[in-house]
Amino acid sequence: MYIKHTKILNYRALQNVSIPLMQFSVLLGENDVGKTSVLYALDSFFQNKKISDPDCYFKRDTSKNITIELTFDNPPNDSDLEKCKRNDNTIIISKEFAFDKAPVAELILNDGSKCEVDKNILKKWFSADNFHFIPVRRDLNIQFSMNKTALLGKTLRAKMKSVIENGDANESLQKLQQSLKESLKDPQDALQGYLREQLHNEKIKLNFKDLSIDPVEGIDFSIRLSDDRVDDILIQNRGAGTQNNLIIALFRLIANMNVGEYFIFVMEEPENSLHPKAQRQLLAVLQEISQNSQIIVTTHSPVFLERSKFENNIILTRTIHGNTIAKTFNVDLLDQLRIDLGIRPSDALLKGGGNCAILVEGNTEEEGFPVFMEMLGLSEFQLGIAIINMRGSDTNKVNNIARLLLAYDIPCIVVLDNNAQKTEEDIKREAKASLPNLRKIYRLSKGNIEDYYPLEIVADVINKELNPTTPVSVNDFDTKKHGKERLDNFKRVMHEHGAGSSIGILKRSLGLVGTKLMKAKRIPLDDELALIFKDVKKIVDE
Repeated sequence: MYIKHTKILNYRALQNVSIPLMQFSVLLGENDVGKTSVLYALDSFFQNKKISDPDCYFKRDTSKNITIELTFDNPPNDSDLEKCKRNDNTIIISKEFAFDKAPVAELILNDGSKCEVDKNILKKWFSADNFHFIPVRRDLNIQFSMNKTALLGKTLRAKMKSVIENGDANESLQKLQQSLKESLKDPQDALQGYLREQLHNEKIKLNFKDLSIDPVEGIDFSIRLSDDRVDDILIQNRGAGTQNNLIIALFRLIANMNVGEYFIFVMEEPENSLHPKAQRQLLAVLQEISQNSQIIVTTHSPVFLERSKFENNIILTRTIHGNTIAKTFNVDLLDQLRIDLGIRPSDALLKGGGNCAILVEGNTEEEGFPVFMEMLGLSEFQLGIAIINMRGSDTNKVNNIARLLLAYDIPCIVVLDNNAQKTEEDIKREAKASLPNLRKIYRLSKGNIEDYYPLEIVADVINKELNPTTPVSVNDFDTKKHGKERLDNFKRVMHEHGAGSSIGILKRSLGLVGTKLMKAKRIPLDDELALIFKDVKKIVDE
């Protein structure tokens, strides 16, 4: 059983958002668009406690109740669940949270009517026992305790319970403690083996120490790590990378023990503090676990995006009205994208919001366009747009990026240098035939984007950023040059003044520094560029 769909009303940044989910789902989007709010909303649903913090309500308006509605697919064959199932074999449960009051849970029936949910059913199938949330600020004291809400506790408590039930009911607490120590040995050895493999260190030794059993407080122990540098150090005192590797090892243990059937794991930025190789390893483990349990993660990691299926990705973006919307993959386009695109999906999908994308040729535009927009009183973030560096004007690359964006219903425009006339013609034909999301193509009339930077700004950037042996002035440039010839002229001047000859470095510096200098000096933006950004705003407004 897994969550097929979630609808959230008035929770944190989420005024009204509807998100389809799969057994493995990756939530993408810029900061502050609501990715984490989705995870906390799910946590609130399963924890089933009252919400007393006004910050949890959209715009802190506690007069409007929070509603979290989940659709569960493929429910198990259980007699208690039969009366909950709809005709399509799904179960829909809605929970409404009035401020500082216990939530009200209701089943939504086939005809749309509602009825109360049996509390025993909620406890058995739709409670925190079946759900685990790991936030980005991972507290190892919590995750690696024997608490029933801890990840380790949920993994090992069933095993330890079996030891207790199968043992002699009359044996002493001391004997029971010894039995439980023995029950932990196999999981401890497995975790140690995983850590050695992940950290490439055969000298790592993992110990569960200080095991204690209290008839009231329950079971407790500490986790300590030794290697060739330190001895018997509490895991909480090791670095974030090592701690996160222990999380990976624990997930591998869960997969190996087949713990978590009908279970939902959600993780906020699981790649946090992990080396790219460890990120790949964690993703592989999570994908394995998702064969039996549901996995929902938020991420900013290209590794997660490149190695996940297109249809697993959910892009969250904020509209100009402040509401968060979800954009999911159009499976009808799957066959077209099951090819070598010649692009990295992360270049397109991790570059910003999903309201519109601007496809540009190089570094100058990628770095400079956000500041150009600020000069017009516009905000890249508030508009929810992405600026995607195509690193050239190759027709196939433009088409493939546009096609990938089309699959997520993201409109786009293309900005080309003046010499890319053939690419413009080819793209227009393709757009007319099969790329309705490609709204406009702009070919710069002056030449390259660098032609739109005044020569005084180019001279300032070279002097400030490239450390010439002798200062550069406007008079050193040939004012009649445009396009590639202008860039060649910049290269010659840089070389003559001991500032190197890398046009690539100059382009990036113009975008990063030159654009800010234009803004600071109140140099007006060229009308041609201003029109591009105004057209983008129109697209977003639509």
